[in-house]
Amino acid sequence: MANNLMDYLPDYYDGVYEMEAIMHAQGGVLDRAESEQLRLLLNQFVTQTDAKGIAVFEDQVGIKPASGDTLQMRQNKVLMRLLPPRPITIRYMRELFVTLKIPATIRVDYPKRDAIVEAKNAEITSKQIDNVKYLLNIYLPANMVYEIRVALNEVQITNNIKIGAGIWSRADVTVQANLSQIKN
Repeated sequence: MANNLMDYLPDYYDGVYEMEAIMHAQGGVLDRAESEQLRLLLNQFVTQTDAKGIAVFEDQVGIKPASGDTLQMRQNKVLMRLLPPRPITIRYMRELFVTLKIPATIRVDYPKRDAIVEAKNAEITSKQIDNVKYLLNIYLPANMVYEIRVALNEVQITNNIKIGAGIWSRADVTVQANLSQIKN
């Protein structure tokens, strides 16, 4: 019990059974109330919420969670919808990736107006790729395109070229109908 109320009793209650019983009973109630208060406090912040708290945020923003989403994925979806408007810079996008724990790098090819996101297959999940697509669709200007490049873990390149040869033929057959069997 974190809240031991016996420590706060005056000395003249030492050995009084009724008062000790009351303090032990109230200590448990106080522990539960304190943990509930802490839960309510943490549910005011998207990154600190539990499942009940994130459900409230999702309802406010209009997000339907997928059945396989973890708590962190749900928090990231809400954060992406609630982000305040800021000037869109490459530095801001990098900070956003760090905040959302997306293991990818972003760079811009300015002459081509191309944003290039690079990640490794072993580090990034398909849900995180979906989050990157959402962010880029929302934040990039309309005259920019984006590429998402995911590097594979192991790639083997061979020099073998396989060439095959085949024969193709066609036959056309024309048959005249036997009209003697048709009744007039």
